[in-house]
Amino acid sequence: MARRISFRAIFIGFILIPLNDLWIVYMQEVKGGAFPTSMSLFAHAVFSLLLVVLLNLFFKKYIPRFALNRGELLLIYSMVCLGSCWLGIDNYPVLVSIATHSVWFATPENKYQQLFFKYLPKWLVVMDKRALEGYFLGWSSFYTREHLLAWLKPILFWMLFFMLMVFVMMCINIIFRKEWSDYERLTFPIIQLPLAITEEGLSLFKSKLMWAGFGLAAIIDIINNINANFPFFPHIAIRDYDLGQFITTPPWNAIGWTPLYFFPCIIGLGYLLPLDLAFSCWFFYWYWKLQKVLSVAFNLQVARPDMPYINDQSAGAYIGIAFFVIWVARKYLRQVFKRALGKASEISDDGEPMSYRSAFIGMILGFAFLMVFLLKAGMRADTAFLFLLIFFLLSLAIARIRVELGSPVHDLHFAGPDQMLTRIAGVEAFTKGDLVFFTLSWCFNRAYRAHPMPHQIEGLKIAERTGVDSRRYMWAMLFASFVGSLASFWALLHTYYKLGATAKAAPWVTGYGWEAFNRLHSWLTMPQERDVLCSIFTIWGFVSTLILVFIRGKYFWWPFHPVGYAVSSSWSMGLLWLPIFIAWLVKFICLRVAGLRGYRQTLPFFLGLILGEFVVGSLTNIIGILLNWRIYCYWGG
Repeated sequence: MARRISFRAIFIGFILIPLNDLWIVYMQEVKGGAFPTSMSLFAHAVFSLLLVVLLNLFFKKYIPRFALNRGELLLIYSMVCLGSCWLGIDNYPVLVSIATHSVWFATPENKYQQLFFKYLPKWLVVMDKRALEGYFLGWSSFYTREHLLAWLKPILFWMLFFMLMVFVMMCINIIFRKEWSDYERLTFPIIQLPLAITEEGLSLFKSKLMWAGFGLAAIIDIINNINANFPFFPHIAIRDYDLGQFITTPPWNAIGWTPLYFFPCIIGLGYLLPLDLAFSCWFFYWYWKLQKVLSVAFNLQVARPDMPYINDQSAGAYIGIAFFVIWVARKYLRQVFKRALGKASEISDDGEPMSYRSAFIGMILGFAFLMVFLLKAGMRADTAFLFLLIFFLLSLAIARIRVELGSPVHDLHFAGPDQMLTRIAGVEAFTKGDLVFFTLSWCFNRAYRAHPMPHQIEGLKIAERTGVDSRRYMWAMLFASFVGSLASFWALLHTYYKLGATAKAAPWVTGYGWEAFNRLHSWLTMPQERDVLCSIFTIWGFVSTLILVFIRGKYFWWPFHPVGYAVSSSWSMGLLWLPIFIAWLVKFICLRVAGLRGYRQTLPFFLGLILGEFVVGSLTNIIGILLNWRIYCYWGG
């Protein structure tokens, strides 16, 4: 029988979401002291979970009837994760920048009004320029009638759009959950640390190895935080070097920015990865560098500056992973569909958060309502359908990447459906209404670092592992998405009206709007033709992934993982390749020398590296915000 989830646990998650969201805004957009939502495992959510676990120990000892069970503790963690996804640096921070940019920065020179104002959905942007003065300049308040009314319609409609989106994602997750969890038995590596923190008896905290790893990461962060405020104090140089600056001779200097960084938490996360994925991450990182070198060596970039189309290859790879996921599950999906139609099926949906019939109906209706939304926003029906189809295929690939292999990042910069469609078909194939919404969609297609779909499926796995009521767990996660969406708008606008988006906030706050609207300006004034090479390289990325999948399925010893190929081209992997290489090397040696038992014995040390960096990094961020100190950025992906 499923264990209960109390209203008290949901209420605690409800309280923690806005507190965490305001904290994230100050961390990312004001202080630049960390970017916790840009990696798969959210540092602030782990820190919040640890605080709740410690508080729960008090209740267990002195007021047992108020103590939470393990499932409830982890529900709070899932709620904080889903409530914080919107504040990923590619999501709502981009959205508010885009929603304010067109009116505030319109000038006779850039001809915004003549070019696209006619096609701009006024209900998705702020049209009152006076209401934006406080937003950009600060020394104001969001809580005036004028400001609230100016923002009311965009906030409500964007929230409607994103709630439909996360509901469709949840339905897809429920359809695939049993295949991934029960039949393929995927490992869900990202939830290992939250599960270890909440384990009965707190065995993780009794491990000396864990405290050794915790202490090592903590000492590094403490020393570097002191140095950030008192430069005469020595610091530990774990992120001071760039290999690219030492390589100046063509064509080798085409490798560009190649950081030699040592993030303790990433070394810890890398140790959780399967060996073939960890190897593939750093191997394919250099594979992409080699492509750049060869492009310069053969002067291919002279005629085609985008050569070798790395973003497009990666986009094709993600689509390839999505097709592979669907193909592998084809027999299972056939049985699920039969069950949804009420026919005899080998698969039961008993115990699922919702019936398969409800999941299919919810997915179809949600997709249809999203289509209506895009049509009302000015897109053509065929464009809207392709746009949503590509987006959800990418989302499915990201969820699969996380639950199977626990990739620390999955950003896929500048390769979403907006980029893919305009580059493959050419800008002139789309109406101005299409292009305007492509621009607005920059707030969820710029990159995919804080994507909500993998957090949902990880939450469903947590519910299964802890034996709690999965239906209530699902609705609590959807509720958290709603609360987090509203709280994210509040946290951003409260802060920007107080400090000013162009005054005291970080420079990238307005930079997001310039990115999106400069691209739109270019599309409308100098429309690009169809890029045939882009299509070829996207297809090559797709085919390469399927080839890697085929060979990996045929030969057990094959070390090259298709997921490593897909995720290794990203900007974030530039920060991660060396820590992942270190983790891979240590794990390889450990497994060769001591086997699986040795790996399990050493695992607490690497969990300690993650926990130490997250705890000390979170505490120093809070202290820095409260006392207005400079903050050492323990993670900047």
